[in-house]
Amino acid sequence: MENIYIHTTQNVRIDQELATLGDRTLAYLIDTLIMIVWLLIMIEFRDSFGSMYNLDAEIVWLFVLLLPMALYHLLFEIFANGQSVGKMVMKIRVIRTDGAQPTLGNYLIRWLMRIVEFMLFRGLALLAFLILGKGQRLGDLFAGTTVVRLRRRVTLQDTVIADTDKSYKPTYPQAQYLSHRDIEVIKETLAFYQKTKNYLVLAEAFVKVQEVLDIDDKTIPQIEFLETVVKDFNYFRAKEIWETNK
Repeated sequence: MENIYIHTTQNVRIDQELATLGDRTLAYLIDTLIMIVWLLIMIEFRDSFGSMYNLDAEIVWLFVLLLPMALYHLLFEIFANGQSVGKMVMKIRVIRTDGAQPTLGNYLIRWLMRIVEFMLFRGLALLAFLILGKGQRLGDLFAGTTVVRLRRRVTLQDTVIADTDKSYKPTYPQAQYLSHRDIEVIKETLAFYQKTKNYLVLAEAFVKVQEVLDIDDKTIPQIEFLETVVKDFNYFRAKEIWETNK
């Protein structure tokens, strides 16, 4: 999964997961479906604007029909924090590549480029997305924006920042030699199990971690073992910080 790394003005690096092509495509299809529904509703109530042979009535009808469709993405992104309805459903949103909240100008550039990408040159957005390789279409590139996932992944920060009691007694000293990525994988496995109750994934992680730590005890409850390894890792990392700050 591709990520975007944002450095804030406080020189803190934030790691955010980019929306995938699938995320953005499904969001686009949902938004398109909403526009189709709007079109069908307006066709149903067309006679309310007067006879179809009345030019003024036709102009009013077209204005009421097309204006919301034309401004749909721009207005939603401005007033819904970078999200259209499709993006809300897919839990993705527009952000600036420097981590700041997009401005009206950013949203306006994305919207204007949408006319080029989706109306004048169909397929250009997809081509740009694949070529640029940074989760951006041309509108994002010119506007200095991208689209990220809001579905929060379990990250190293969840592990390391967790409060650790100094009186804690680690069970597996070998845990201190695991890498940050090892612990992140264990955390992701536990989170995945909680959501899906997939025992096979849990069992595979249990066997693998015991193998890495050179432990041979199949009587330990799998969840308890993995959670203990994470806690032990936390303790040893926290201990390093305590000793450094002495």
